Amino acid sequence: MLSTVQIDRENDLAYILLRPELQDRRGVVSRSVRIAEDFIVDLDHDGQIVGIEILHASSRLKLKQAGETPCDVVAGVAEAAEMVGIKKPNFVRDYANKTDFPAPIVALASGRLWLRSDIEEYLRQRSVRVERGRPCAQVSTEP
Repeated sequence: MLSTVQIDRENDLAYILLRPELQDRRGVVSRSVRIAEDFIVDLDHDGQIVGIEILHASSRLKLKQAGETPCDVVAGVAEAAEMVGIKKPNFVRDYANKTDFPAPIVALASGRLWLRSDIEEYLRQRSVRVERGRPCAQVSTEP
């Protein structure tokens, strides 16, 4: 479950911590794997994902447009379905599995995660009204 999104504006990085019990990641991350140009996944000793680092965060997360902090940076299937205003199975059938839908930033055993801004842009291009969705995850900004 999404725990926190940490923003480092000075270095233009964002970190999505997926395991809330690991707030202090020192000694937990055994390796990091670059899964795309701007995305690095941190894994623990068992190969479980600890978090996702986003490089060039201001452009990938559209931080300048989002204001002081990015609200709802990532969306899973449930959140994405709420954005469209449909049920999860319908979202997977009608959106997520389409070839023109944005690629997820990571696919976990528990499901796929997308950048919320990618989904919003996709829906805007198709004139689909975006629903508010779930409340924001905890967000912190660091200098």
